[in-house]
This record gives sequence, structure tokens and C-alpha cells, in this order.
Amino acid sequence: MPCHTESPSKPGVRPARDHRIVSLRDPLSVRAPARERRFPLPRVRLDESSRQASPIWLPVALGASIGLGFAIWSFGSGEYGWRALAGIVVLLAAASVAEAFPVPIEGVAVGATSLATIFLVAIAAIYGWAAAAVAGFLAMAFVEVARRRPFSRIAFNCGVYVIGGIAAGAAAATIDDGTLFHLVGAAIAAAVCFYLVNITLLAAVVSRSRQMRFLSSLRNYVRLTLTPFAIMASLTVILVVLWDRSPYVAVVLAGPLLATALYQRWIHGALDRLREFDRLKDEFIAIASHALRTPFTSVCGAAVTLRKHELDDPRRNQLLDIVSTESARLGRLLDDILLVSRLDSGRAQPFITRVEPLELVSDVVDATRTHLPPGLSLEYRYDSASQPVAADPDRLRQVLVNLMENAVKYSGEGRIEVRVQPQYGTTRFSVRDEGRGIPVDEVERIFEKFYRLDPNMTEGVGGTGLGLYICRELIDGMRGQIWVNSELGKGSTFIFELPVFALR
Repeated sequence: MPCHTESPSKPGVRPARDHRIVSLRDPLSVRAPARERRFPLPRVRLDESSRQASPIWLPVALGASIGLGFAIWSFGSGEYGWRALAGIVVLLAAASVAEAFPVPIEGVAVGATSLATIFLVAIAAIYGWAAAAVAGFLAMAFVEVARRRPFSRIAFNCGVYVIGGIAAGAAAATIDDGTLFHLVGAAIAAAVCFYLVNITLLAAVVSRSRQMRFLSSLRNYVRLTLTPFAIMASLTVILVVLWDRSPYVAVVLAGPLLATALYQRWIHGALDRLREFDRLKDEFIAIASHALRTPFTSVCGAAVTLRKHELDDPRRNQLLDIVSTESARLGRLLDDILLVSRLDSGRAQPFITRVEPLELVSDVVDATRTHLPPGLSLEYRYDSASQPVAADPDRLRQVLVNLMENAVKYSGEGRIEVRVQPQYGTTRFSVRDEGRGIPVDEVERIFEKFYRLDPNMTEGVGGTGLGLYICRELIDGMRGQIWVNSELGKGSTFIFELPVFALR
């Protein structure tokens, strides 16, 4: 009973959500053979995990190849009428679609479950082992090749389906004698055999790759997959009985199966979103408590010192400055948290009006210059032809403040350049620094909520990870767009554009 996760990293196994399944995911490396060959053949190179598991998947692939050869010979020499061939094709198509679109079953810890087993076991119970082996190979091969899986995974997965189909067909043939009771028994026996083949080979390859005990791995996967197996075995019996009576009547099962699959996907997606919200809540509590603790500790320390000690005027003024600065910092943190809550709930609608960008940016630049650290300069460049923009002045000011504060925080020294210029019906604002830059793999994530380049503050740069998220949401609310150009070690340029104000 195959189960899938999002990771394409397993060699023919459907990985479990507990991440105990081995990864054999490296793509094929193809190298041309010796030059003297006129028609070069590709050479398959296996990764370390594939080589380690080769005592399992290679015999499976070899045995399945032999079994598939006999199945093709038996199928070709069998007397299948056009009705039987049409039925096999229909069930094969259904199995291929089910394999391509696995269904996540909530509460089952092995990820998304392929419903292809239902149709393959039905083929085995109705049309025999040869048809089931051929159909299993084709269904799996179509999907795995289309997904460009590694060779080891394709070989193992196809082998599992071929061997499972042969075992299921053989079990059904020993029980079915044409009566309804025996037909149900044949379907159940076929489902059990297919399941046992799949889960045993899965446990074998996992235990071999992960250096685990086979019986322990098998027991674990039986426990994880027993629920979806029971569900699919029941559906298989229904499909086989209906198909035996009339293939046309069996088509009515497609509706409930499709509805169940769509419902399970919807439920799983909804619960995934709830789990993500819960994760963000925990992350927010951790980040916010850490960010609030530092200024709170500074204010408390300064207040206690002022209360218990006799201090001279310079020392007293220094402590009062700390209280003032850290209190303002606390206020900004709380404002950010409240604003994020309003943005997420849709209650922070901007008030769009005519805004003169040059004057507003000049005020923000002048305010930022007053607390620049030594070794850092701030330049303001603008095009006098810049036109008024349609924006919320308070929101625009907040975006600029956030971007400039980030530039100061991540620069250390060098030059920060703020620029305003017209740009094809919009006005472009940019803040460029000469700081550390952003790694390529993190550029797409920096506008996410709570995301920070230095989450553990190993470089002494703190923050809640809300500033750029707020910038993006505010710019989106003003019908603009924001992005970043960055080169690691050379700095970053944050750019956003707002529409020009048009009189109506």
C-alpha cells in the first residue's frame, strides 16, 4: 500500500512523516563512454544510499523483470476479449491517475496514500496475475519516469508493483470459484497479499539503508499503514463485486472515490494551515519575548540604579537616556506587533491621498542622520521631476523608516543611498546599503513573517523579523510592489514602486 510524501528522495519507497525513511534521491548522472564507440550509451551512477540498499532493490528489480517477462508472455497468449481488454485499460488508467495524485489521509503518519492499489488489486482479482503485473508496471513506470525519479527508485517501485500484482493474482485465483462469497474472499486475499509484499519490501529497503533491524522496521510500518490498508481493502472489495456484476455499474464508485479524495485533500490542507498558524504562534512568542526582554531589562536596570544610588549628573543623564531610548524601542516593538495583527485581520486599510515623495523622504532621511553610527554615511538622491504618488503618508513613512533602519543595522560602516525617481507611470524608491548582503537561497524568504537572516543573533543583530513583512503588506495595500536586489558581501538594494497620483 504505497504512501507518498512531498520529498522525492526515496528509492521506490513511500516515505513516512516521521522522516525515518532513507533518502536515495540523487538524480542520475550520465557520462558518455569511450570515444571510439559510435553510439554512446548512458552510464548510470548511483549515490551512496542507493549502493547501500542495492542488496534489496537489485534483487527486487531482477525478480520483477523475470516475473514481468512471464506475465507479458502469459498475457499475450491469453484469450482476452475486447471487453476484458477495455476493462483492464480503464482500471490501468485509474491506477495511473491515482498513483500520480496520492491522497493525504489525516491521522495517518505515513504521508499521502496512493489509491492505485485499489485498481491494481481489482485487476488481479478479476483478470488474473499476468494482467495485474503488467498493469502495475505500467502504472508505476508512467508516473515515476514522468517525475524523473532516480533509477534506483524507478526500479524498486516498479518491482514492488509487479511482484505485488503477481502475488495478488495468485492469491485470488486459489480462492475465487465464481460465487459471490468466494469473490469477496478473493478480493480480500489479493489486497492482503499486495499489501504484505509492499510493506515487507519497504521495511527491508529502509532497514538496510538506515542500519535498522528488519523486524523493528516492519512492525513500525505495519502500525503506520494499517488504517489506510483497511480503507483501501474495503473499497477494493466493493469495486471487485460491482465490476463482476457490471463494469458500467462499477463506474458509480468513481464519484464517491473522487469526493473522498478531494475532501481528504481539503481537510489535510486546512489542518496543515492550522498547524502552520500554530507554529507561527509559537515562533512569535519566542521571538517577541526575546525582543522585548532586552529593552525591558535595560529600562529596569537603569531605573533600579537611579533609585538606589547617588549619581552625578552625567551618569544620571546617561541612565535617563537609556530609559528613554529603550522605552521608545519597546513602543516600536509593540506597535509592530499590533500592526501585524491588524494587517493579518484586514483592519489596517490605508488612507490613499496625494503625497509629495521628495519632501517626505527628506524628512525621514534627516531624522535617520541624527542617530547614524560612526563610519556610516547617508546620501539622498532624487529626480526633481518626480511626481506626487497615491499613498498613505504615514504608511509610506513607516516603510521608509523600516528600510533605512535595516540598512543601518546590517551595514556597520560604509554608505547608504536613498533614491527617488520617476519610473514609467510610477515613482520608484530605493534604499541601497553596502552591508553583508543576502544569500541567494534566502532572498525569497526575507519578506516572510518572523524570518530573520541571523535567527540566533550570532552576529549581534536582533529583531522580530516583522519589519520587512510589514513593508510588503503596506506596499501591497497601497497598490505598489516591493523587491530586493542583493549580492552576498556587497550589500542590498530594497526597491519599491508606488503609482503616481492621478486627478479624476
